[in-house]
Amino acid sequence: MRIVFFDIDCLRPDHLGCYGYNRPTSPAIDSIAEQGVRFGHYYCGSSPCLPSRTAWSSGRFGIRNGVISNHGAGAKFHIRTRNYGGPQPENEMLMRQLRRHGYDTISFSNFADRHNALWFMYGWSEYHTPNLKGGAETAEEVNEKVIPWLKQNATRDNYLLHINYWDAHRCYKMNESWADRFKDFPVEQEWPDEDEVKTLMEIKGPFTATGQFGDKKSPFPLMPDTVSSRKDFEHMITGYDASIAYVDHYVKMVLDELESQGVLEDTAIIISADHGDAFGEHGIYSDHVCADECIHRIPLIIKWPGVSAVDIQDDSFLYNVDLPATLCDLLNIPDPEDWDGSSFKENMKGNNGLDRDYLVWDHGLYTVQRAVRTKTHLMIRTYDSFNYPFEPVELYDMVNDPYQTENIRDKQPEIVTNCDHYLAEWIHQQRAKGHCIPDPAQEILRERSK
Repeated sequence: MRIVFFDIDCLRPDHLGCYGYNRPTSPAIDSIAEQGVRFGHYYCGSSPCLPSRTAWSSGRFGIRNGVISNHGAGAKFHIRTRNYGGPQPENEMLMRQLRRHGYDTISFSNFADRHNALWFMYGWSEYHTPNLKGGAETAEEVNEKVIPWLKQNATRDNYLLHINYWDAHRCYKMNESWADRFKDFPVEQEWPDEDEVKTLMEIKGPFTATGQFGDKKSPFPLMPDTVSSRKDFEHMITGYDASIAYVDHYVKMVLDELESQGVLEDTAIIISADHGDAFGEHGIYSDHVCADECIHRIPLIIKWPGVSAVDIQDDSFLYNVDLPATLCDLLNIPDPEDWDGSSFKENMKGNNGLDRDYLVWDHGLYTVQRAVRTKTHLMIRTYDSFNYPFEPVELYDMVNDPYQTENIRDKQPEIVTNCDHYLAEWIHQQRAKGHCIPDPAQEILRERSK
């Protein structure tokens, strides 16, 4: 089996056509969704970039692998290793586990350079850093390395090719002409309206309405100086959409190369992201500072020949830590006993499969938060607000208030109690597993208190 995994930074599912978006941001990605399964409630267990990719590559939650932040005390990756020969079999890395069972694993990514995560290079058959820009490279520059590799290797058997694009991460540096395709497609999202935009301006801090570029003008045509009007908001949204369209163009180039070599039909395609970005939620624009729904919900689209159903959406509650267990299941490879995830192979077939009653996730880069997501509500507990106006406990009705505008903690205390029970239960489950390490959330708080 050939597998191509597109790993696109900061990609929100609700800005893709296959998830119902009205603008033509993603025709190539949509074409894959039409041939496979898209997952509507797939979440990263920890955000942002480093924690999320640590989870799917290690098969373990951040509370157990040590990484819930991009740096500092919350970014100390924990893995048990032999004296020689890499990780212990029970906590093997995904790329090594696949390689151990006959699959070459190849990555084109500057992720390890950007986040000083040299452990991410463990065990790949080939690890290519497209250049020395550390995440500031363009999709064009990535494809300058990927396409020649495909020309030489696309028809090989038994490989996983990981391709990492960063262009949807702020700031949006592509030519502003990428926004031209949206001139006849207005921003249909009604929230925030003009009054709400004004209200959100009162929130201060990095990446807020007035904190985009400090007191300077935006150097990027696709990004406004501030978000002080509905027009500015739509300017920001259009810039983000243009960045997705730009990445989609280079996804298509890879798909076209596979097709030209006659292997696209028989190649498994995975499209996902590390996390999303906020666009007004909690007053944040074009970044990821907390444990909100818009940060943790990510797209997952899988076309797997002979397995995946065609053009369906599965809305089961899943984590990105489930992806490695699923890949191993699909390839008839045993998954290491210390992994936390479970396979959702049956979901891919269109059957009833894995579907959790609730999820727990965390963020540790800016705020320090843990959240509980039930089928209807999101509760967030804040342990360090990072000077943003988060309340210690927030509860949101995600069915009727998807942008998290009203904290209903005091109106529905019984739901807070239930969510607190779920949170305590989940933490206990993780701490009770073997090889327990210090909780990285607590380690961050200790570091900040010094």
